[in-house]
Amino acid sequence: MHKLISRYIAETVRHLKAEERVEVEKELEANILDMLPENPSDNEVEQTLLSMGSPSSLAAKYRGSERHLIGPATYDTYVMVLKIVTLVVSLVTLVFTTLSFFLSPSGLSIFEMVAKALASIFSGASGAFLWVTITFALLDRYQVKTDIKEWNLPELRSLEEIPTKEIKKKDSIADLVGLSLFFLFLGFLYMNSDLLGIYTKDGEPIPLFIGTSLRPYLIGWMVTTTIAFFVAMLKMVRRRWTKPLLGFSATSDLLGVFYFFFIATRWQIYNPDALLFFNLAIEQWQIIIKAAAVVLLLLTLFSIGEDTYTTLKRTEPDESGKVPVR
Repeated sequence: MHKLISRYIAETVRHLKAEERVEVEKELEANILDMLPENPSDNEVEQTLLSMGSPSSLAAKYRGSERHLIGPATYDTYVMVLKIVTLVVSLVTLVFTTLSFFLSPSGLSIFEMVAKALASIFSGASGAFLWVTITFALLDRYQVKTDIKEWNLPELRSLEEIPTKEIKKKDSIADLVGLSLFFLFLGFLYMNSDLLGIYTKDGEPIPLFIGTSLRPYLIGWMVTTTIAFFVAMLKMVRRRWTKPLLGFSATSDLLGVFYFFFIATRWQIYNPDALLFFNLAIEQWQIIIKAAAVVLLLLTLFSIGEDTYTTLKRTEPDESGKVPVR
């Protein structure tokens, strides 16, 4: 079967539910082959696929119904992300709430602890639902405004670029889980900054940070994490690298690195007693922080460079407009 037909079918069934894909794939392949002569030329294949409409519009016809808040093109991804984020948020909220009971005794009875834990889980899961739903609604609106393009020959040929420019689902899921955990950690640190400290057998815990100085910076860090989460969702929805997506991703990554460097060099947030515990002067601590920031920046630039190469170089059409053989 012609490679372009395979890509067209794969792109179409990607928008459908998993249990529908095999049957639709077989039906769609049979319909396309029936429309073509026995040994079709490349031009005949292209014209036939153009006449069928874009993969997203064809998939909508197979669905038979439209969803309004979250569009059909992103609904399956929305459900998957919602399940992942809700599960992660619920588990981490339960862990942090339980730790708070032991690290900061409040004199609550066991029933009050269970009730408080369940209330925290419900609150966290509700927040996750609201966060993910609003984000995907905005993504869907973004697609409506910018993603509806004329279904033409360049758009058809661009389907051939998907295999090498594809963003792996497991990478997107790992990003979403990691960012969710980090956001919850920041929230926990904002509410209980004194619990993050040095614990010894003898004596009171030594907090690593001065809570009143740290909290204002944590709000900004939550904002940058939310932006990164939005970009990770966008990657999962798009599933392949494009120049605009590369720009969003690189900007988000650099924003996170520079904000980390900004916070880490606010020397007034560190508890002097914690630095003395490690026998480190503030000057030595500054050198360690700056070195860590440089290493993190280099790793981020390397990752951005790899994504740039994937986006701009791999399967880039030559001057004739044909996609090179891989």
